[in-house]
Amino acid sequence: MTKTGLYCKLDCRMSEQMVGDGPGRRAAAYWFLDGLPEIVAGLGFLALGAMAIWFEHMRPHSWTVRAAFLAVELAALAVVFVFWRSISVYLKSRMTFPRTGYVRPPSDWDAVSRRESVISLNLRGERGRPDQNYTRFRSATLSVVVCGNLVAGVIEEPIGVPIATSIMAVLFYALHRRSERPYHWASVLPLPIAGFGAMGLHMGQDANAWAAVAIGGAWLAAQGGWRLIVYMRRNPYVTAEGVRP
Repeated sequence: MTKTGLYCKLDCRMSEQMVGDGPGRRAAAYWFLDGLPEIVAGLGFLALGAMAIWFEHMRPHSWTVRAAFLAVELAALAVVFVFWRSISVYLKSRMTFPRTGYVRPPSDWDAVSRRESVISLNLRGERGRPDQNYTRFRSATLSVVVCGNLVAGVIEEPIGVPIATSIMAVLFYALHRRSERPYHWASVLPLPIAGFGAMGLHMGQDANAWAAVAIGGAWLAAQGGWRLIVYMRRNPYVTAEGVRP
């Protein structure tokens, strides 16, 4: 067994303990081990929020600048809503899959055929999914970021930003606590701290709302970046000399 294979087995064992039994759940947890899905989603939210803050501050009158702003915003939305999976797979196939092997990405809810079902062996005859290899990470994360955007926008005072980021911290911890990508309570503390820092900038009400989105995206990308660094260090490329029969 190679050193890389041993690390992979240890990581997978830790994932099993976090998400419970079921091969699909373990595969979904493995999907987040390298942090790339979080980086992609986080950068999309960060670009969306940062560009909106810039637009609220500058208020450009040139139609070319406005068109460029709209193009960047649409691209950020497309990354989060449409191409999140595709971009993650593209990066994984070139950065992390060659190190530890390939695992099929979690399937979406709509991708599972409704005509196929598995009847469980209990008295109530409850139906379950034929494929448990799925994740609700994107929908849960999107809900948290939208909630922070709304709260910071409704509260007109600058204190709305730290209140919104504090709520986001609680939701990130609570919604992902038993998911395939849980967060430690200490890892969400930078969110309210960043909110208090943004409060000192004395931005307008609209900018405060997008500041919460930018902070959430930056935090998410940082979480994924740290996991990627750890993953790359634990799983170097395997050379021919490192493989034993």
